[in-house]
Amino acid sequence: MKTTKATSRRTRPGAPEDLEFLWDMLYEAIHWPPENSEPKPPREVVLSEPSIAHYLEGWGRPGDAAVIALDGETGDRIGAAWYRLMPLEDPGYGFVDAETPEFGMAVRSEHRGQGVGGSLLDALAETARSQGFQALSLSVQNGNPTAMKLYERKGFVKLFEDGGAWTMKLELPSKDAPDHRLTLTTLDERLAVCRLAPDSELPAWATMATLFSVTRTAEELSVVCPEAAVPEGVECEKGWRVLKLAGPFEFSMVGVLVSVAAPLAEAGIGIFAVSTFDTDYVLVKNAQLDRAITALRERGHEVK
Repeated sequence: MKTTKATSRRTRPGAPEDLEFLWDMLYEAIHWPPENSEPKPPREVVLSEPSIAHYLEGWGRPGDAAVIALDGETGDRIGAAWYRLMPLEDPGYGFVDAETPEFGMAVRSEHRGQGVGGSLLDALAETARSQGFQALSLSVQNGNPTAMKLYERKGFVKLFEDGGAWTMKLELPSKDAPDHRLTLTTLDERLAVCRLAPDSELPAWATMATLFSVTRTAEELSVVCPEAAVPEGVECEKGWRVLKLAGPFEFSMVGVLVSVAAPLAEAGIGIFAVSTFDTDYVLVKNAQLDRAITALRERGHEVK
């Protein structure tokens, strides 16, 4: 059992008798912005919604795990974190794939802001790693910045936004995974990440540069190119700078990108990654570039 003396709390693995408490915490985990004009619906209403209930219904199936936070003095349960594998035919809000468990967590209101959430997350990440999982995913509302900052500080990386919420992912390299020391080069280009309709033709302005990337999916046509090339009226996010990893890397190498993403996430720096056959390009906002370079150098990487 793990004890943190500074805040007098403990964490332990979840047990069958904790199931009702997990339902309570699931209700607490449903974010309801304070500025919302309506009060949060009753517990039975929220938890009867199929898209919510499937996170705990039939608890105990393969891939389910939980940890419980206890008050170190009274032994009372003060929070919980759990994960579950969600199938492709019944995905959760933070679904990434059928091999990545979705993470949920809540702490009783009177114990928030005391590091309980961070302890729960660390304990559950260790559980997932010990069970052979390589990542965890979650969904967090844009209107919940406190949770967002915690997840980013613990290494979760934003993947995509949908309906006012970010799907995030935490890579869980094994303890004996290689610890890469890499060389990165800061490029001069200032890039933009643009979103066009999925059936758009590839615009000429998107490809008139030495560095650009185009990805088409059923939902969008995504373009990364110099910000100066983007016409007025195009939906885009400007102000990205480029850190180029010195490759090439063999496809069999593991943990290359996460060795860069992890220290940046710990520093609270969001990234946008672009990969090629030979290497990876990590984009960070220009305002965070100096902080990113410092974080990478502190981890042992060379940044030119």
